[in-house]
Amino acid sequence: MEELFQNLGINGKLLFAQVINFLILFWILHKVVFKRLFAFLEARRSRIEKGLALTARAEQEMQRINEARSLEIAKAKKKGEEILAETKAAAQNQARNAAALARAEAEKIILRAKGDAQTAKQDALLGAREEMRLSALFVAQKILSRNLTRKDEDRLAKEALEEVGKIYAK
Repeated sequence: MEELFQNLGINGKLLFAQVINFLILFWILHKVVFKRLFAFLEARRSRIEKGLALTARAEQEMQRINEARSLEIAKAKKKGEEILAETKAAAQNQARNAAALARAEAEKIILRAKGDAQTAKQDALLGAREEMRLSALFVAQKILSRNLTRKDEDRLAKEALEEVGKIYAK
């Protein structure tokens, strides 16, 4: 084997020294660098796992919040629709009440106007009767060319009014 090493240009003693140096270097690196490196890598892996767990938990929380928000929005929309419906119903009811009040007020005004018209008609008829009575008396006095007594005036007025009443009754 020594001849093989020589043909390849390898010195056995030097190879043995290099293997020992490599093992010593490996042991020193293992004690000093690799332990720290492995501890660092383990801490980093642990932080990454915690970060992933927190991310998953945060995503679940966001999903729960989104669902709660959607429910609250739906409740608010439903409540808004209920309020809108109640408001529309109240407005319609108020409009009906206002219309009923307006109709009642219109009927009162019409009744009052009819009463006023009836009173005016009666006043006009009384005034016309009195004027006709006086006119009839004046005409009768002229025709008779004499003065009538109060009794004659009343009788003539009564007859004239009966005639006028017959005319207006038709």
